[in-house]
Amino acid sequence: MEPIIRVIVKIIYVIAVPVLRIIYPTKLIWENKDKSQEVLKKPCLIYSNHTGYSDGLFMTSLLTRYNVYIFVGKDWYEKKKLNWLFRNLRYIPIDRQQMDTSWIYKGVETLEAGRSIYFFPEGHTSRDGNMLDFKPGFLMLAKQSGVPLVPICIDNKMKPFHFTRIIIGEPQHPDLKEEGRPSAVLRKHAEKCKMSVLRLKKKYGNPKYATEESKAAQV
Repeated sequence: MEPIIRVIVKIIYVIAVPVLRIIYPTKLIWENKDKSQEVLKKPCLIYSNHTGYSDGLFMTSLLTRYNVYIFVGKDWYEKKKLNWLFRNLRYIPIDRQQMDTSWIYKGVETLEAGRSIYFFPEGHTSRDGNMLDFKPGFLMLAKQSGVPLVPICIDNKMKPFHFTRIIIGEPQHPDLKEEGRPSAVLRKHAEKCKMSVLRLKKKYGNPKYATEESKAAQV
């Protein structure tokens, strides 16, 4: 039964992706297209702000040519109405409530298999448009694997038939093994990652969606 469900899901996905792109039109902006595309062709960690529940499905479909997988909260992954979909697409469950580190091993396996992983470091969607603090957990996987990072800014919450700017920044190679307490080093770099997304928003985003944070970001 599972192989049949997998085929059905893939058919639905192939049909749904073009429809999604018509309903939620985007303007793709590259900070450095050549550099980013070169990195995206190989295993890497992609991260962005989180504006709405549809971000995961939309962003993985937008980057589908780069074989991108995404972590999803176990509480969502196990919902009966959604499990069949998550189970048969490029989703990896992560337990956000427990001190579960098994996701790191799953992440390393995924990267070693030649795939990339997409993260929403905020952990939850922002309700007021301002970015939440970036949790440093995703950088544990970057440190373990040594793959580069690619920042992305979703300029505003996606609305039907309204253009959203998707801004892809230059690849990053942070020194996550620098001297210092490991947790403090990761927190410092997580804040830098947040600043990277805010910088992209300030430099390339639509001015009408600017926030106080993005206005204050250094370009």
